[in-house]
Amino acid sequence: MENSIDVLFAYKPHPLKAQEITRVGLTPVGTQADGIPLELEEVHTKDIHLIIVSEDLSFFAHEHPEKTGKEYTVDFSFPFGGKFLLYCDIKPLNGSPVVIRKTVDVAGDKRDVQLYQQNVLSKAVDGVSVQLDVQDLNSIRVSVKQAEAAIPASSLGDFLGAKAHVVMINVDTKEYLHVHPMVHDDVLVLHSAFTATGLYRVWIQFLLNGLLYTLDYVVQVAELPGQGHHGHYH
Repeated sequence: MENSIDVLFAYKPHPLKAQEITRVGLTPVGTQADGIPLELEEVHTKDIHLIIVSEDLSFFAHEHPEKTGKEYTVDFSFPFGGKFLLYCDIKPLNGSPVVIRKTVDVAGDKRDVQLYQQNVLSKAVDGVSVQLDVQDLNSIRVSVKQAEAAIPASSLGDFLGAKAHVVMINVDTKEYLHVHPMVHDDVLVLHSAFTATGLYRVWIQFLLNGLLYTLDYVVQVAELPGQGHHGHYH
């Protein structure tokens, strides 16, 4: 079904320039139905989850275009020049989920390319720290602390119909995964869906005390789950 679906993108103004407000228009269409716009099902409270990342995966944004007539639109400012990847995560009515990826060139000052070589499994922002326990690829435990006190998963707010949203993108292939941790014994557990080895950039988003936190990581997948050494990686 994926091959019969596309998303038409339009940008105003065009060409794209860094640090200028751009209206991004998206029209999901059926390629075998003369480009007729598709009806979408709401998934996690939104019709479209639009993930925007820089080509080197140093920048991340999670946007939700709203329907305006036959298309969906969102205003967005690209932070710097260079190539950006746009992942349009949708579910056609009565269909299967589909991710459509587009690449755009943005004019403007460029940043040095960010390189990734090893795991980065702990991050902190504004007194909140989040640690990934990656001993088991099938069940990555996500520990949240505030002022060194453990925060139970039940204390997190509902963000887009889940306790957390996790986006994972392979550094080399740019394969995209969007998953939602489950809650086991009041701890967030991420049942990952890695399909390739290599380095992944990982972003976790959750609500705590009404504030949205976005933390980023690097996870090295040396072996896929079930392939030797009990699916562990180092």
